Amino acid sequence: MGSDKLRLPLGPMNLGNYALAAALRSRLDYVWVIVNDVAAAWMDHTFYRDPIKRKWSVIHCPESRLGQAHSLRCGVQAALSMEATALMIVLADQPLITNEMINELLLCFQTHQMNGNIGFAASRYDGLARPPVIFAHRMFSDLLRLQCDQGARHLIRKEKSGICIDFANPDLFMDVDTAEDYRALLGKTTFWKS
Repeated sequence: MGSDKLRLPLGPMNLGNYALAAALRSRLDYVWVIVNDVAAAWMDHTFYRDPIKRKWSVIHCPESRLGQAHSLRCGVQAALSMEATALMIVLADQPLITNEMINELLLCFQTHQMNGNIGFAASRYDGLARPPVIFAHRMFSDLLRLQCDQGARHLIRKEKSGICIDFANPDLFMDVDTAEDYRALLGKTTFWKS
């Protein structure tokens, strides 16, 4: 469906805004929105108001059309520029992600980071690690080496010092990649009406 899927109507906002809203309501220190166009026309105007507008910024990454590794590298470079000790990858096409889920991952990562040197903390459903996922600073160089449409999944599989948190609700991981996915998402009307 391409990046236009983030503009699909979903209740009071466009689809891409829900994961962003969850990230902005969470305890994340700062949020970068990686976009392939300058305007990010899917973004809700309320995010541009104080005080929330101070918690995020847009990074234009025209190469993102060439594959997700390009978007990941843009995000890692932004994290490096702010001397971040870790970064979390959240996908805008997963609108049912919640700020509670993000906060649980943050707390788990911070707790384990104090007790040792972990590489990542990932959410997991049905035995499979999925975004959102937090990567420690020491993993940034591995993320920067990703190519084309390569995501971070293989890093999670090979890194032995990571942890996964199991979430029982499959809806949290609903990913809108097709028109059928979007129709299924629209069927979950209780979320959009609350």
